[in-house]
Parts: sequence; structure tokens; C-alpha cells
Amino acid sequence: MTRRWALITTITVLTVALAFVVVQLVRGQDSGKEQAGAKPAASSPTDNKRNSNGPIPAGYLGTWSGSIDNAAGHSTRELVIQQGTVGKTVLTLTADGPLDGGGSYHCVFQANLTAEPSPNGPVEVGPSTVVVGEPMTSCTAGKPTTLTLLPDGSLRRENTDNGEQLTYTKAD
Repeated sequence: MTRRWALITTITVLTVALAFVVVQLVRGQDSGKEQAGAKPAASSPTDNKRNSNGPIPAGYLGTWSGSIDNAAGHSTRELVIQQGTVGKTVLTLTADGPLDGGGSYHCVFQANLTAEPSPNGPVEVGPSTVVVGEPMTSCTAGKPTTLTLLPDGSLRRENTDNGEQLTYTKAD
């Protein structure tokens, strides 16, 4: 039984470390551009430009933040949207917050692009899978969602099954 827990702990630690490295690499690419003096072009929700590396409109790309308040307390969400083709991972969501019975949770989810978006969006992503779950019982895979840029520059993520929505603001 002790070996089993050691193996589970090791796998969990390695998964968290890998998720951290991926997020840092994505952030590092963005900050590297700024350090080189090349400012990213400002985009608005009405931009119909596509990033030259893939089909997702440039205004969607980057890191977004959101939060949820409920009976357990304040929970944060960090959504990273990266370029990718249909069937590839384009969305990584990190969710952190308090548990009802005390303690906290940390979940990382990923979802694939399900269809090539039009030049103005929206962006359709498939169901999410749990990449990191601490504790795993607190992290449940999500349903397919639609990402839509709103006129005020925020991003809405809507569950296509039940209509639940969360609005994110650009963090980078």
C-alpha cells in the first residue's frame, strides 16, 4: 500500500510540474516578444485577423482571468488560449479555490478545438479533460464550450449543454 501511495504522489507531483512548465513556456513566449521590443498589436473583439500560425483569431489568444464566488468562498480561474488546429489542445484552464469542508482544490483542464472558427469567432472547444487534480475528486471533466469575444473586450465561455457562462478579462 505504501508503494502505491508513493507512486500516486510521484505521478501527481510530476503532472503538476509539467503543467507549471507548460504555462510558464506559454507566458515566456509572450514576454520574450515584449523584451525584444516588439509590442504585440492591439486587438479588439471586432478584429478579423488570424494569427499566421493557425485558425484561431488573434483576439482570443493569451491568458484570461475569471472568478466564481459561492458558499465555499472565492475561486479563481485562469484560461490560456493558444493557437492550434482542429483536434489539438487550444484551451488550458486552471481552477483554484476553497473546498466546502475546508482545504482547497487545484485543477488543470485541457480542451481541443472542435471546428475551425470564422475570422471573428466564436471558438468551439470540446469537452475538457482533467490534467491535474488536487484532490482529484474535486476536479470533474467539463462539457463542450463556446468562447466568444464581447464588445467590452472580455471573453465569455459558455457551456453548450446547459448554458452556464463565465466571463473572463484579459490578463496579458
